[in-house]
Amino acid sequence: MKISTGTTPFGGHLLFVAVGLLLCSAFCSAGNVTYDSRSLIINGEKKLLLSASIHYPRSVPGMWPALVRTAKEAGVNTIETYVFWNGHEPSLGNVSCRILGIPVWLHYIPGTVFRTDNEPFKIENEYGSYETAYGEGGKRYVQWAASMAVSQNAGVPWIMCQQYDAPESVIVALSTLLFRFSYPLSLVNGVVFHFFRFKTFGDREPHRPPEDIAFSVARFFQKGGSVHNYYMFHGGTNFGRTSGGPFITTSYDYQAPIDEYGLPRLPNWGHLKQLHEAIKLCEPFLLNGEPVNITLGPNQEADVFTNSSGACAAFLANMDDKNDKTVKFRNASYHLPAWSVSVLPDCKNVVFNTAKVTYPSSVVEMVPEDLQPSDKNFKTLQWKVLVEKAGIWGVADFVKNGLVDHINTTKDTTDYLWYTTSIFVSENEAFLKNRIKPVLLVESKGHALHVFVNQEIQGSAFGNGTHPSYKFKKPITLKAGKNDIALLSMTVGLQNAGNFYEWWGAGLTSVRINGFDNGTIDLSNSPWTYKIGLEGENLGIYKPDGWDNSKWVSTSEVPKKQPLTWYKAIVDAPPGDEPVGLDMLHMGKGLAWLNGEEIGRFWPRKSPLHGCVKQCDYRGKFLPDKCRTNCGEPTQRWYHVPRSWFKASGNVLVIFEEIGGDPSNIKISRRKTSAFNVSYDKRSLIINGERKLLISASIHYPRSVPEMWPGLIKTAKEAGINTIESYVFWNGHEPYPGYYYFGERYDLVKFVKYVQDAGMYMILRIGPFVAAEWNFGGVPVWLHYVPGTVFRTNDTPYEVENEYGGYEPAYGQGGKRYAQWAASMAVNTSTGVPWIMCNQYDTPIDIVRFKGFGGPEPHRPPEDIAFSVARFFQKNGSVQNYYMFHGGTNFDRTSGGPFMATSYDYQAPIDEYGIPRLPKWGHLKDLHETIRLCEPILLYGEPVNIQLGPNAEADVFTDDSGGCCAFLSNVDNKTDTTVTFRQLSYHLPAWSVSILPDCRTVIFNTAKITAQSSVVEMLPQNLQPSDKNSKALQWEVFVEKAGMWGVPDLIKFGFKDQLNTTKDTSDYLWYTTSIFVNEDERFLRNRIQPVLFVESKGHAGHIFVNGELQGSPVGSGFPAAYNFSKPIDLKAGRNDIALLSMTVGLQSAGNYYEWVGAGITGVSIQGFNNGTVNLSDYTWTYKIGLEGENLGIYRLDGLYNVNWFLPPEVPKNQPLTWYKAIMDAPPGDDPVGMDMLHMGKGRAWLNGQGIGRYWPIASSLYGCVKECDYRGTFFPNKCPMNCGEPTQRWYHIPRSWFKPTGNVLVIFEEKGGDPSKINFGVRKTTALCATVSEDYPSNIQNYLRKDASVSHKNSTTVRLKCPENALISGIKFASFGNPTGTCGAYYKGDCHDPSSISVVEKIIPPKFVRTNARSLKDSIEVLEARDREKCGLKLHKHGGKVWFGKGWKDFANHYSIKLGHFLVFKYEENSGHFRVDIFDEIAMEAGKKKMELVKQLKELKLSGLETLSFGFS
Repeated sequence: MKISTGTTPFGGHLLFVAVGLLLCSAFCSAGNVTYDSRSLIINGEKKLLLSASIHYPRSVPGMWPALVRTAKEAGVNTIETYVFWNGHEPSLGNVSCRILGIPVWLHYIPGTVFRTDNEPFKIENEYGSYETAYGEGGKRYVQWAASMAVSQNAGVPWIMCQQYDAPESVIVALSTLLFRFSYPLSLVNGVVFHFFRFKTFGDREPHRPPEDIAFSVARFFQKGGSVHNYYMFHGGTNFGRTSGGPFITTSYDYQAPIDEYGLPRLPNWGHLKQLHEAIKLCEPFLLNGEPVNITLGPNQEADVFTNSSGACAAFLANMDDKNDKTVKFRNASYHLPAWSVSVLPDCKNVVFNTAKVTYPSSVVEMVPEDLQPSDKNFKTLQWKVLVEKAGIWGVADFVKNGLVDHINTTKDTTDYLWYTTSIFVSENEAFLKNRIKPVLLVESKGHALHVFVNQEIQGSAFGNGTHPSYKFKKPITLKAGKNDIALLSMTVGLQNAGNFYEWWGAGLTSVRINGFDNGTIDLSNSPWTYKIGLEGENLGIYKPDGWDNSKWVSTSEVPKKQPLTWYKAIVDAPPGDEPVGLDMLHMGKGLAWLNGEEIGRFWPRKSPLHGCVKQCDYRGKFLPDKCRTNCGEPTQRWYHVPRSWFKASGNVLVIFEEIGGDPSNIKISRRKTSAFNVSYDKRSLIINGERKLLISASIHYPRSVPEMWPGLIKTAKEAGINTIESYVFWNGHEPYPGYYYFGERYDLVKFVKYVQDAGMYMILRIGPFVAAEWNFGGVPVWLHYVPGTVFRTNDTPYEVENEYGGYEPAYGQGGKRYAQWAASMAVNTSTGVPWIMCNQYDTPIDIVRFKGFGGPEPHRPPEDIAFSVARFFQKNGSVQNYYMFHGGTNFDRTSGGPFMATSYDYQAPIDEYGIPRLPKWGHLKDLHETIRLCEPILLYGEPVNIQLGPNAEADVFTDDSGGCCAFLSNVDNKTDTTVTFRQLSYHLPAWSVSILPDCRTVIFNTAKITAQSSVVEMLPQNLQPSDKNSKALQWEVFVEKAGMWGVPDLIKFGFKDQLNTTKDTSDYLWYTTSIFVNEDERFLRNRIQPVLFVESKGHAGHIFVNGELQGSPVGSGFPAAYNFSKPIDLKAGRNDIALLSMTVGLQSAGNYYEWVGAGITGVSIQGFNNGTVNLSDYTWTYKIGLEGENLGIYRLDGLYNVNWFLPPEVPKNQPLTWYKAIMDAPPGDDPVGMDMLHMGKGRAWLNGQGIGRYWPIASSLYGCVKECDYRGTFFPNKCPMNCGEPTQRWYHIPRSWFKPTGNVLVIFEEKGGDPSKINFGVRKTTALCATVSEDYPSNIQNYLRKDASVSHKNSTTVRLKCPENALISGIKFASFGNPTGTCGAYYKGDCHDPSSISVVEKIIPPKFVRTNARSLKDSIEVLEARDREKCGLKLHKHGGKVWFGKGWKDFANHYSIKLGHFLVFKYEENSGHFRVDIFDEIAMEAGKKKMELVKQLKELKLSGLETLSFGFS
């Protein structure tokens, strides 16, 4: 190793260290470099070197300046690199400045043996551990190498890495994973290389925590070290075929502080940066001070470095790998975490501890995008293909008896070598007659193999990084006659280390076939024909000058899963300047190029499922396999493509696929960083060092669809939300053990990225127990059947939690231990963000309420929600979550409970369909905006509580700058009050909070809603048939048999629990038996019906006797059990009893809830001659599910698994009936619901998507309130609504599930309904309303106006705004007085101003329109009366009127128009515009009364002149 100094392009100096033979140092400025026992000495000054390995060919020149700069910013002052001989001299005598290690051609120079006293080979690196294998020649070789280096008179010292017997003329460097003190520190081991770790295809991700790296480095300097190198600081990429190993991945990321793409890996990079800064503070003492070691405990010590003046620096170390310790040093106490070092540059103050990571972490993601075609005539990328022949593609390179070594044959000019032969099979071979396949057996030294027989791929075999050799064994298909066998042997990088490693070969060693009449045929010594490489390689079709050397074939659809295929496409560069990678997850194995540049080998080979750690314990000795991660995932999914390789357009991407993949799924991904350092104190969360107030909205991603997510997040953000919260639903992501699903509604990553793109935070409630009225609480049902599992206690198979506080006592000591374990587990995962335990006696969540089938509509008034939230922030709250802000839909069978409705609307601020629920949404928006005005003072100010009365108080927050914010509250739930605060009077309605952002002006009161209300309706639309030859919709039907529809699943005496039988694979379970009735039973003669009694744990049932429905008993949410009794008809002889038991969502919470069962528990018939017949002990036959379910007739791929029947008229009120119809989508883009009012109970699907359970069961006629009093404590049953109405009539169908036409709607009706009355409904806002009063507070817009007077700041404004793409068509009602009612049903009171309509209308007066309509333009100029300032507006013509459009809001706000202002419209024919002259209160105050002014203006007789007054004063 040679060290010399060089100037960097960034100013200052870095050291460049080269390992091996130094080819060129002309760019370096050497200086005078010597050394002593303490350190290197450069130009007479001792130096402490912090070095970073960055290998120049593992990145591109365009990256080098930034890599060096990023290393320097981390405190590194030296760069280390190898010089790569085989890159600079790829063939003998051909010297180039290209890429890597020892050239393969050297191995074939006669007499050459690597790494010993051998004339042709005299170079070395890291030889110490291999020397003994070479005997005396090895020892002589070390001496010669050292002597040779020193004799070069380079003027700088030489270093030999890992060479403990090196002569004194060179410096020895340790190469180590962990610095161990086996030698006293001196010249012999003054340089240390600290390793991270590479990865190999098919293996797990290596990981070394930053705490351990820092510990190792700090210990090195603690023990007097002075030259330290990180291998690697930036690993980079093994482009092309440069990776060794074998099996080293194309990525050489190495988990280094700078990642493969050049981005700092946080917190690693930052933690080491802080360590380096701490060490630099100690540098003068380390290099010139006298060290003293002090024992502080059994595994604790201090190393103190003192200079001649008595100043010192100290390192305090705790080498105990399990226990923290507190030590005494210089009369002060210091806490030392296990396996840590504290650095004290002044022997007093700790500036750094290796175990305490304080630097911000980051989330670095690959953000995928579709490859964009450069040819804009195509919407999607066009791939051209070329297929290689399996075997000899041209003239054979040679023919030889037996199998040759792969590397000796190819000399590494390619990865590929074809071994081909043929075998003749007699037509008499038994395996041809018996259809038993013979077995091919192949053995190889490595590395990989693809087997072809008669041009068909039979399989592949691979070695791995530890064992490159492999065996292939598989039955193959042979035919009578000649059979061609072609074996494609592959290397995956050559050996790059080890004793005599140049002799480690590759390729086939044995080929045999078992199963012939004469036994095994050994082909190993048969004649084999060899061909080196691929035809595409030979033609250079991956290079710009070879792209046209072959005939590429254009295809309408790109071939998938096809071996030996070349693909070519022409693409645009991805936008932006972020680093770029290719996502090759859906490809097999091969090579890739862009514009002729070699991206490298790709192989998304998965690692084993086992051997990883959930959490890496940094404490203790580090080993490469200590902290593996990413089990079961591809070792490498993304492949770095440097930005400098791209052109703006016309980039040629070439892929060679060996075994088969899907290039249509190749994505280009940009690598992006979002760095957040999240901590907290007693006041708030702290994000990147700044206190944050979080207002969070629960939006559960699987309760809507991906197409809705951006709109939902946007609507929440517009309401002042800055955080989205969601559970993670385990049973949606792992429906079966080991099967993981993250698609469609369960695409959690996409949902989180939408939140990120909106600039919002995310609270992820990982559960995995979630409750949430979700089926089985979100836990997969299969977990219940893992032996020994008990949910929600200290049980090894089950250790997860959410909302545990209310249930913990039922689990005793196990519950307490479990709560402690869950908290400890979460914290120890070191995610870098705080954890929250919900309902564990601490976290407030504002709950509205869900609804269950058969129950009334729950309701919580916006005044009460706002009161609760305001009180939370009044009392120092800082993180508030709304559960739910958008409830959504329990699609398919996801609702739990049981009996939870399919709608999870939750009366939330955003309704089930994604529409803001007004005024709730708007009232909370106003609240949030007001709280935001107080945010800095709330987070940094000091609170003071002031009593204002028996139930009234003020909480006042002030800060150092004089800012002040106050909350005035009246917690009396019946009586309004007036209070005095800071010498002013304030009216406080009962159960309300007023917020004063300046401690003076009320701009929000929780009980006074100024936000607009709305009427949102479902507007029915008939189902339109897609077949336009049919006037009416055609319903096809399939009728289920009542009872056994196939082979029984089991037969058993007595009853079996339904959940234990179905394991929730279906809602349905048939219990069937039969009873024989003697013809002499009296009830047959007397025509008296016997009575059937059925008892069940729940949830619902349909009772059939002899195929006829007798009744449909149901439970309720609490309890779910039911009893059924009814007279039935029995006949003489056999009578079949079939009971269809149903679940309606599984239990989702409660103590030991997983044991709450369902299903029939008792059946008896009363009225026989001998009394009651108890059928409970009869033999019962069981069948799980429905026949239609089993056949999948609701799915698009299963529609025709039965014979549907088209009746002349759709059957009505018929049980167990499937209906199918094909229809158009409803027009428009409004949300859609399906009206199931006239159906009974069942399930529905559209185009195979599960709409959910439907059941328009009516709620009780009683228990609802006419008007909800928001005052007082809220509880779930306080304000029920909708009594006597169906709990759920409309069922949400996302717009994205529809096609324009040909939509297949499938309904399964359990008990009977009328599908001809099913309608769609589009959800629209049909009316807007607002109410204000003269005692209502001001609003934020008025409050924030700098130019407004005090009276304007305190004024109240009505604002009405239509949804997007809608216009106000007219004013239906307006009253200034004391009106009553609700939006859509207002009534005038006994006090009413008859001019109210004209006051609030914002239309241009009709007279003006009539006069000027023809020439009226789309824009106008508004001129203010005093200074003639102009303001542009847009107009909309609608309903015979002309309305103010865009610009009106700004105009009205700017001029503060209100009652008493007159607008005079005057048309200016020459300009095609008209103007509005505003006469405000100044004109009134000048003595001109209102009517007089109107009269004078009209007398002017100007064309089209009219006046309009409006607003409230």
